Amino acid sequence: MRIPLIAVVPGLLAGLIVTGTAAPASATTDTAKSASSAPTAQTRNKLYRSGMAKQVACSPTEPRKGSVASIKLYLQYVAKCNDILWSRQFKAVGLGFSRPRLVIMTSGTKSPCGTLTSWSPAHYCPDSRTIYVRLLKSQVKDPFALVLAKTMAHEYGHHVQQRSGIIGAYWSNYNRTRNTTARNLMSSRLEQQAECFAGVFLRATEDYLPVDQREYDYVVDWASKHATDKAHGKGRNQAWWLERGFNSASPGACNTWVAPNARVA
Repeated sequence: MRIPLIAVVPGLLAGLIVTGTAAPASATTDTAKSASSAPTAQTRNKLYRSGMAKQVACSPTEPRKGSVASIKLYLQYVAKCNDILWSRQFKAVGLGFSRPRLVIMTSGTKSPCGTLTSWSPAHYCPDSRTIYVRLLKSQVKDPFALVLAKTMAHEYGHHVQQRSGIIGAYWSNYNRTRNTTARNLMSSRLEQQAECFAGVFLRATEDYLPVDQREYDYVVDWASKHATDKAHGKGRNQAWWLERGFNSASPGACNTWVAPNARVA
């Protein structure tokens, strides 16, 4: 087992992009009311009642060093495994579901709705229901499968939010506020929920992907210490929600919208 730091750092942060602008680092009334005033599509979504995720026999071939083709195949396979997991969860509560589109780039930094950076080389565009991933040279040189899988699962988590109505409610609520601190908290709730959904996926595939416990612990520890930013919140909270999703294996544990501000800040 190897843990190349250079391969871990890029890709741990991923996000949501809408019509050319990054998910605002800042969404509704005042800070104290940011959770309690959230729409029911966020706080009481039917998806939370979908139960524990069943195991998904997701066994993609490990990406090879220096092979763009093998990394693309790995990410495509992981996306298909997410298709299986989330279509089950949506079906369990009578929600309609369709898989997202996937675009994997090896050059350039622009997508139709924003810029992919070395710090955040993946994002989801709700309007086109598309996940964009930019493969960095460091990732191609020495791909870290678990980080690639978690990044894909996080972006897929935003698609889950889009299909379940959470993102629509987010923007409706966001546009009704001018309070920057409250907007930051709402952005963090959105991102940390996607991280929690990624944890659910990793748990559902841990025996097949597989999820190496030492690599997983390293990723959680790195995020806790280094992943803080305005859009995603404190690194320790991102790590906490990833762990919560992994340990519970249930979308119901990912309701960031009713969590105390301190847990998502």
